[in-house]
Amino acid sequence: MNIRYRIERVGELPPALATALGIFVLALIVLVVWGLIRLPDHTRLRSPEARERARRRKESRRRQKKLRARRESLQRKARRR
Repeated sequence: MNIRYRIERVGELPPALATALGIFVLALIVLVVWGLIRLPDHTRLRSPEARERARRRKESRRRQKKLRARRESLQRKARRR
């Protein structure tokens, strides 16, 4: 029973039943999409402590990046001499 056979069988349904089936399938798709949109954002930090830790971590990474760039720059200068 391949998909073409199944599609032909749906086409043989009475118009009212085919319409009801189509509306049901569309409603099911809309409900799934709506449910996925309404899911809570799991990436958002809820507690103030977690937000503060994330902010400090971001600042620390920024400082480390600057320090690393400066160290590499000094190493390049030392190699040129």
